Amino acid sequence: MYIIGKVLKPQGNKGEVKVEIITSFPEHFVSLDSVYFEENKNYQAYSIEATRTTNRFVFLKLKNIDSIDQAEKLRNRYCYIKDDELSELAKDEYYIHDLIGMQVFDEAGNHIGEISEVESYPGNDVYVVSSPEGVQLNIPAIQEVIKSVDKKEKSE
Repeated sequence: MYIIGKVLKPQGNKGEVKVEIITSFPEHFVSLDSVYFEENKNYQAYSIEATRTTNRFVFLKLKNIDSIDQAEKLRNRYCYIKDDELSELAKDEYYIHDLIGMQVFDEAGNHIGEISEVESYPGNDVYVVSSPEGVQLNIPAIQEVIKSVDKKEKSE
């Protein structure tokens, strides 16, 4: 399961919720039939009745969530989708969850550290790399700096 949003609050009084988009693919919400919420270490599916999107938010009307009180129970909870619902990526595009934990090396093969976080900015993403000495380095995710990414290496 992968996080694509976080419920911020109820919207209106008919059960709709305002969701912060936490994905590079906000169109996920438009094409989905359902989203999942974690409940007692299990994932519960909620069918989507209607979707409205803005630049940063999506408003979801979920089936059987028909009041502000029911919607309030979803506040601060993350929306998940299944693995097979992830969008296809273009060449040289990566999901953040694939990058976290990757080892980083310089061009000479010296180990720099491990990607611990990816920060998104309007110009480009930045990889936060934790060195073995505990120092955090911010590396811009641009072709001039990142020469290659080997997803196979991470899974070995």
